[in-house]
Amino acid sequence: MNAESWIVLCPRCGAKNRIPKDRRGERAVCGKCRAPLPFSSPFPDHAVEVSDWTFQNEVLDFPGPVLVEFFAPWCGHCQRLSPVLDQLAAAYGGRVKVAKLNIDANSSTPSRYGVSGVPTMLFFKGGQPVNRLVGAQPKGEIERQLNSIL
Repeated sequence: MNAESWIVLCPRCGAKNRIPKDRRGERAVCGKCRAPLPFSSPFPDHAVEVSDWTFQNEVLDFPGPVLVEFFAPWCGHCQRLSPVLDQLAAAYGGRVKVAKLNIDANSSTPSRYGVSGVPTMLFFKGGQPVNRLVGAQPKGEIERQLNSIL
């Protein structure tokens, strides 16, 4: 990645897309399949969806701390947690990236990290998992874990 652009992997087809930094605030689409690209800022103010294809680039290679929620669309606790994660992404913008991975559509990554139930939240720092929360957790507990990795 040069200083003038970001490389963003498409969550649908996995194609690499070069996004010029001066266009980072705009909506971007994949040059191959035309799917919307997942983020336009390194620290978005909302939870971004990642996939098995994009996990390496979006989480493991990300230079800052990342909170990843492993969720399922049918999970009631996950649905209630979603707005909390968006709030945390906005509150911790510029310091922590918040991401979500749908376990129904992506089986490789949850298997690699031993995720057996949803919601499960993994906290990554330097590309390594440093903490885990399983089940519905109050916002204060999630914030406590975020603050511990900052």
